Amino acid sequence: MSSRGKRLGILFGFLIVLAIPKHVECGYPDGKCAHKGSFNRTCTSWELEPLGFFLLEKLAKADVGFTYSSGEACR
Repeated sequence: MSSRGKRLGILFGFLIVLAIPKHVECGYPDGKCAHKGSFNRTCTSWELEPLGFFLLEKLAKADVGFTYSSGEACR
């Protein structure tokens, strides 16, 4: 394999790692979002987002706004 092929392989692998889904409570890292739901349960929102966007949100300390899916979990 040529050196260009190795670089492309490493870049492709890195992009795949950044696309791995990560479950995040409250929409972004270190967010506070718990509220009381029905029957006295505590509910929190969650998002399933790419690892790359999770890292961006961690640096920005704000929600970037891209998710694979989202919802609310009550316990």
